[in-house]
Amino acid sequence: MEPRRLVTSLGIAVLVVLVAYGPFFELFASGLAAVYEVIPNYGIAIILLTIAVRLLLLPLSIKQTRSMREMQRIQPEVKKIQAKYKGNRQKLNEEMMKLYQEHGVNPFGGCLPLLMQMPVFIALYRVISTPLAYLGYVDANGGGPGSFTWTPANPDNTKAFEWVTDSALAQGLLDAPQKVNTFLNVFRLDCSPAQVYGGDPSQLVEGVPCGNGLVDFLPYAILIGLMGFTTWFQQKQMTSRQPAADNPQAQQMQMMGKIMPLMLVVFSWTFPAGLTLYWATTNVWSIGQQYLMLRVAPIDDPNLKTGKATDKPASGKPPKGAPPKPNQGEGPKSEKKQATANKRKRRR
Repeated sequence: MEPRRLVTSLGIAVLVVLVAYGPFFELFASGLAAVYEVIPNYGIAIILLTIAVRLLLLPLSIKQTRSMREMQRIQPEVKKIQAKYKGNRQKLNEEMMKLYQEHGVNPFGGCLPLLMQMPVFIALYRVISTPLAYLGYVDANGGGPGSFTWTPANPDNTKAFEWVTDSALAQGLLDAPQKVNTFLNVFRLDCSPAQVYGGDPSQLVEGVPCGNGLVDFLPYAILIGLMGFTTWFQQKQMTSRQPAADNPQAQQMQMMGKIMPLMLVVFSWTFPAGLTLYWATTNVWSIGQQYLMLRVAPIDDPNLKTGKATDKPASGKPPKGAPPKPNQGEGPKSEKKQATANKRKRRR
């Protein structure tokens, strides 16, 4: 197996293990609790945790940007290979892979950060849905958050575990869950748009409905719209600098950029608002980060930004060896004037 494929396979295996490993979720719950100790605002804690995760993934993002710039620089060579092996797809793929390996380019590099975000996305989904379950509590009746009978999972555990159990976030969720989950006084982080629109309190803390009707639903709709737009803009920001013409990899990435925002908008209908807040924050951070990276290290050749080559020099002068432009006096009108002058001479 090629080294690149081996690393990718190992990375996917690690992600699967992390998602299936319970303490991985408790790690994020502990992070939220730690931030909440400093800033007692659940929504701000989610935003700050998101920024911390993005900072940890920053080296990966920098590598992705470098790979994207190198992909743009080798576009002339890519076009030559595509023209040379146009009728032989197998040979074309082999030569393309050789070119990518030679320049250290990963054509699917734009998907890697998204892949790395998925364990975080799943962990936060679980934590935000039932935070007390990962803060050292269990439901005594086994009925989930709707039974409201959370008790310490193991009172005789280590002091570190006791700190999380006795944290301000855990106590707030036990004593005043509705107050803790309310963000900006307009929506609740534990509620999904579907619960707001339907007014179903069956799965909510304290059994208090999230709301009912269009007015209560509007803040959640705005948050979903922000998340969907920033997801689309982030994907467009990455794929617009990778020419899609005759490039199957870039075409697949652009197709993904169109489908992913729609999928997330649909899924957000049943997601807790806290998870949508996390995703929107991630998108805004990524857009700003990508913009700054491209400003600090822009593409050298502007023609490669659009993937278009031009034979016209920057000065606007015609290429060397091109036929000279006709004089301004030449043309149908000039020929007519000359014929009239010749006719007058003959009459004289």
